[in-house]
Amino acid sequence: MISYVVYSHSEFLDILQIQTDYLKNTKNKILLINYNNVDLNSIYSQYDQVLFYDDVLPYASRLLSLSKLDIEYVLFMHDIDILIKKNDKVIEHFIGVMRREKMDRIDLQVRYFWDLNNMNKFNTIFDGTNIELRQQVDVNNYIYNVNPSIWKLSSLLDVMNRFRNETYRSIESVVQSYCSKFKIYKLFSESYVSCGWFSCLPFFQFLHITHGGNLLSKSNNN
Repeated sequence: MISYVVYSHSEFLDILQIQTDYLKNTKNKILLINYNNVDLNSIYSQYDQVLFYDDVLPYASRLLSLSKLDIEYVLFMHDIDILIKKNDKVIEHFIGVMRREKMDRIDLQVRYFWDLNNMNKFNTIFDGTNIELRQQVDVNNYIYNVNPSIWKLSSLLDVMNRFRNETYRSIESVVQSYCSKFKIYKLFSESYVSCGWFSCLPFFQFLHITHGGNLLSKSNNN
């Protein structure tokens, strides 16, 4: 069964509460949050496991707390990516593909156009829907990003350990060349759904409610 891991912080409990409400029917979910003195039992009780990180650490080092998990694959996401709809059967199917093809990550933000031709392609069909995966190889095209993703946990920890001093804002700009060694794939399908800032596939739809430090605008987005 896929493990859902949500990264959050006690200063953003309004956002965490929204995410937690949307995840109420999700099984096997894990919260990663800072050590704090706030009474959060009402939130903690809705997760199967709660892991804590030290607030003085930079973002990448905080994620190393996930090394306590004895899990091969996780669906890792941040509290600001509100999970609206999901299909666990499809996600489990992709984990099987990752295991068989030795993939390290699948980015769950769909890309509905391609500007690169030299990509390794992989096609899979689930419930009659053809979904294409293309390996991300261009270091200028965000091989790594902070989007909700299915990760081989050991690969995610490898990146965080190598760049343990990076913040949430800085990490995407410095890890790209290093991440070219991994088998990281992005989804493609004609059946995409516009979700705020991003596009998703029907089996996994999330709303990225903050972008660049601002709340999702009601205009100029999808």
